[in-house]
Amino acid sequence: MRRVNWIKRFEPLDENKLLEAVFQTEKWVDQNSHIDGDARSWDIIPGKEQDPGGLLLKDTSIYAGAAGISLFYLRLYISQKEDKWLQKAKAGLEYVIRKYKGTEDFYTDSKFLPGADIGFLSSPAGGAYVASRLYEITGDEKYKDFALRVTDDCIAAAHEENGALVWYGSYGIIGEGSLILYLLDAYKTYQKQEYLIAAKKAAKLIIDKKEDAPHGGYRWYAMPTDIFPTIRKAGGYFPGFEYGAAGCGFILASVYEYTREEEYLRVAKEAARYILNIADYSEDGEAALVRYNDTYLTDLYYLGVCQGPVGTSRLFFKLYELTHEEKYREFIEQLTRGLLSTGAPAKHSEGYWRTNCYCCGAPGMLEHFINMHKFTGKKEYLYAAYEAAETIIGESTYTDPLRKWYTAWNRHEPEKSEAYTGLYHGSLGCASSLLFLSQYIAGKDYITPYLEDPYKTLFISKEE
Repeated sequence: MRRVNWIKRFEPLDENKLLEAVFQTEKWVDQNSHIDGDARSWDIIPGKEQDPGGLLLKDTSIYAGAAGISLFYLRLYISQKEDKWLQKAKAGLEYVIRKYKGTEDFYTDSKFLPGADIGFLSSPAGGAYVASRLYEITGDEKYKDFALRVTDDCIAAAHEENGALVWYGSYGIIGEGSLILYLLDAYKTYQKQEYLIAAKKAAKLIIDKKEDAPHGGYRWYAMPTDIFPTIRKAGGYFPGFEYGAAGCGFILASVYEYTREEEYLRVAKEAARYILNIADYSEDGEAALVRYNDTYLTDLYYLGVCQGPVGTSRLFFKLYELTHEEKYREFIEQLTRGLLSTGAPAKHSEGYWRTNCYCCGAPGMLEHFINMHKFTGKKEYLYAAYEAAETIIGESTYTDPLRKWYTAWNRHEPEKSEAYTGLYHGSLGCASSLLFLSQYIAGKDYITPYLEDPYKTLFISKEE
């Protein structure tokens, strides 16, 4: 049925309506902030006590805490050119700097997935990434000094095992594998050779841990799923991005991009071959999805960044950039069509529950559709972006003048729905994706990207 624009509230989205939702969300997040001099922090779950050591939910992290909220404000500043947003970005980063303890922040006594506790998404490396972006914008040396200190401490906290640089042996992007991506970014920003050397040595662990997959290519044993509290089934092989083969391959391809050492590219391509071999294709071959797990629940399909086509496509985009092999480009579109064929983001499914966050839900899909439109020029992806934005706004809770999103973080506990503030996992991730669409359709400057989003090269030249 054609939508008739006879009621203003139901008119199609435009730049201003998107920004209105962004500002409403910022007001809610701002109401849940705490100011201490020139530092600012935010409640992770407003109105509820949060375990300060909770997995990925540290109040300084880029995933759910002050570093991620600072990145949102930095994106907002680039979009709107208003100093107040830059000041909030600085205040959030100041909180991260104040709480930084040094190398001990790269140690953990976590009994499960310790690498996730000290990886980029949880550790001060996330704040250091934002500090580097603030340094580039402001030229303030204190941000550079902080980023360098964190990077040096990160390397110092690791140890060597069989020639590889290791923290806890958790090599996926959700774990310490993401520190490799951070080290590459630090090398690019500051041109310190020791950062590239450390990234190479840390990547050796990923190469060492590869296994021959039954159907060809390489896969990785990501975690002991038999003791994972919400799984309790044996079979730790995952094809996806955050803690699977797509992420491992993406890290190695990224190292190759800086070193041009063929072994990294070879293994990355074998990770892609494994995924291509186990993917499920539509009868006409136009669409594809990749199962969540390769050994159990093989008919379950996540759909977001974490373990779905949004994240998995990133390996193939990186490989296409590096090799220009058409099969990689083709698979990116197959994955995107697979995502759209499920009815997502409007239609939910077992692998896409009501998780209103960038990591697992519609905000990551929205940013992917924008990237796909930029990549291919096909209008269908821009239409998909608009529909995703409509869905995201429709999922929100709005009480004039505040907007927020409730999300069930854990697929195994769908009844536990909370309103989080953060970037990767919270309401600001929703707002940030709406801001990206507003910026894109207005033809304005590209806003600061997420570290692990390779599509940024579509907007930023290699020379920058």
